[in-house]
Amino acid sequence: MKSISRNADNGNSFESSIETFFSQFQIFSIARKAHATKTKGISFKVLWTFLVATLLSGHSSFRHFQMQELPFSEKTYRNLLNNPKVDWQVFLACLAQKVTAYFSSLTSEERKNVFIVDDSMYERLNAKKVELAALQFDHASHTYKKGFRFLQLGWSDGNSYVPVSFSLLSGKNKVSQENETDKRSLASKRKQQAQGKGTEVMLELLSLALKRGVKASYILFDSWFSSPKMFQEIRALELHAVTLLKRSSKVHYFYQGHAVDVKSLFKQLRKRRGRGRSRYLLSVEVEAHVDDGVIPIKLVYVRNRNKRKEYLVLATTDTTLTEDEIIQLYGKRWAIEVFFKMCKQYLQLSKYQGLFYDGIFAHTTLVCVSYTLLSVQHRQANDDRTIGELFYLMVSELADLTFEEAIFQLLELFREALKEEMILSESVLQDILEKFLSLLPKESQMRLKTANAY
Repeated sequence: MKSISRNADNGNSFESSIETFFSQFQIFSIARKAHATKTKGISFKVLWTFLVATLLSGHSSFRHFQMQELPFSEKTYRNLLNNPKVDWQVFLACLAQKVTAYFSSLTSEERKNVFIVDDSMYERLNAKKVELAALQFDHASHTYKKGFRFLQLGWSDGNSYVPVSFSLLSGKNKVSQENETDKRSLASKRKQQAQGKGTEVMLELLSLALKRGVKASYILFDSWFSSPKMFQEIRALELHAVTLLKRSSKVHYFYQGHAVDVKSLFKQLRKRRGRGRSRYLLSVEVEAHVDDGVIPIKLVYVRNRNKRKEYLVLATTDTTLTEDEIIQLYGKRWAIEVFFKMCKQYLQLSKYQGLFYDGIFAHTTLVCVSYTLLSVQHRQANDDRTIGELFYLMVSELADLTFEEAIFQLLELFREALKEEMILSESVLQDILEKFLSLLPKESQMRLKTANAY
């Protein structure tokens, strides 16, 4: 079946594939919902197609503009990016709804689709005049850098990742202040959100995604967001959480009527409930008491085969899941790590030189849309069900992330288990990224690799 190549050069330009993607998912209809329209002059369709093609070309917008004869000026597309009236979060969430529905149609209803939340450093060099830029602690390098926290909400089915919504968070130690705007305007609300707490903004993004029809049963996040209060908020949205817990003595859960922390609980039960050669050390159900509510939590302690004293603690509010299912679900979280690396290394995330927060936010939306396009191309190159109805009926759906893959990725955390932030090693991320790129159409591969070299 792979002999029917969708990567063959049939005369269509890369720009044509961009337009096909826009048409398939009705992106310009979505733009109207987000008020990203123009009443006069060059249309949003022309400008947005130019900007996506520019992002994937490896040149800056100004450089790409100089290389072509275009019927508009540089100021025209910059005005679009800096437009304070466009709701870019709604724009991206509506696009994600259509793309995730398309991916879900290729798999069975039993597939466990998930939301994924994480943040990453969005560095801006020479940020003294960049609106709302602040000093941020980078947990990867353990240094302070100027820029934003790129808080991302995504969706995954175990094969494809789709960015759903995001916010660029500022901080207390700002290097540049907010420009004056009407407090009732959309731009002002966006900036107010940027100065909110990460956990609260995360819930706002999640509520927006659910309101716009993006569907998933679970939400995955790391230890930075995990707490009994967060579990309560997630259950209020009728979702289940699967998360990594901090091995902290300050956070307590209730086991057999007694308040214990996860470290004390492990010391108390590991001898009586040791799992021998099992892939996890301990599985136990506890309760989280928040306000007047009680939330059942299932904890799974995962061993490090090389260092017996090291372990990670996974937790879920869905106590019906088996230990293997919990590990497998959490393994899907690594898709967002690949997303961050792809955006920074190939999609020019931090290379936009604008100073206004609205423009930076719009550029980040552009990066997310470009990644969504590549994610669709990756799926179409890898999933024969996308070819047509006959192939859909005759070909099995793509397999979910296997338990073995999840275990491998989870155990990579032990390399950073004693540090403040737990991340995959650089070599593992690079291998996953190279695999992602290898399945894209040849034209996309060439452009992205040229962009990276540039």
